[in-house]
Amino acid sequence: MRPRRCPPNRLASPLPGGFAQIAAWEVAAIPLSLHWCDRLARIAVAGVAALLGGTASVRVAGRRPFGWVFTWISYRLLQHRAHATGVDPLRALAHDFRLRQDVDRTGNQFGVAGVGDGWSAVIRMSGDPPVRTLLAALRVACADDEIPLAGAQLVIRSDGAERVHLLAVRYRPGQAPLAAVVRGGGEAGELRATTRAAQALLATLAESGQCGHLLEVGELATELRAALGAHVAGPSATDGWSWWSAGGTTQASFAARGRPDPECTLAARSPTASATVSSYTLWRTDSGKLQEELTIRLVKRQTPRFAPRAREVDVTVFPLYGRQASGVRRTLPLALPR
Repeated sequence: MRPRRCPPNRLASPLPGGFAQIAAWEVAAIPLSLHWCDRLARIAVAGVAALLGGTASVRVAGRRPFGWVFTWISYRLLQHRAHATGVDPLRALAHDFRLRQDVDRTGNQFGVAGVGDGWSAVIRMSGDPPVRTLLAALRVACADDEIPLAGAQLVIRSDGAERVHLLAVRYRPGQAPLAAVVRGGGEAGELRATTRAAQALLATLAESGQCGHLLEVGELATELRAALGAHVAGPSATDGWSWWSAGGTTQASFAARGRPDPECTLAARSPTASATVSSYTLWRTDSGKLQEELTIRLVKRQTPRFAPRAREVDVTVFPLYGRQASGVRRTLPLALPR
């Protein structure tokens, strides 16, 4: 089957994208009320206004200049944690990572991964299912009121000739406590709610003629290691400005530019990388609004001379400068938020 050609990405809207930008535009509008000032004052104020407006409006590699200031400060403040010597690469990304097992009434065992205040269950699809069908099923899962999900995710891992499709659902008891309470409460109720949401997603997929299975603990651990691409035994994990390194690998994460076609972006591959991991995540904010995010990660093994670069991806992307560890974390099949 011939790969789809990606349509050109549309440019982002120039309208204000947040409270900070709106405030900057309001400050920039102050010169309109200063028309009675002398010429020199008008020139000075107009220059400051233009600088504020440009800083709040122009995007560089996906972020506005004031956003890059916060990114750089955050990166520098976290440098004391950038080197995690002797730590499991997975725990270097999620220090509180934990695995649990849920057993249903018929004795079926399912694996559940915990990170932070939420739980995730993972489905591995059979064959090469249509991406459009998988994305539609994720949206149905997020719209289900029985167990409100904190997030849902599709991860496609391409490693040589192998192409694996994983679907993850994430449940946060703090967002929807009733779903756990009606299933027994406590951690056991939370695990049941998580696996029940995954089973509902499986049922939706079955209605579309797609097959998959919910991973048990051992399978879940294996798939997470494969998605990470780094071995358990290896050198220290290092979070660089444009790359992340651990377990004998050098990795780089990228975000799609503009407003891309998810199907096309998820099909991205790099002939120069050992593995390509593409992720589409739907995650719910504290206010209940659903956000979507597309991230691509390239993995190179055997300590390459150069870290993966944006031009090695066959779609238009930009590097997640200063946010590489976060990018690797977001491309793990756990449906984690940004």
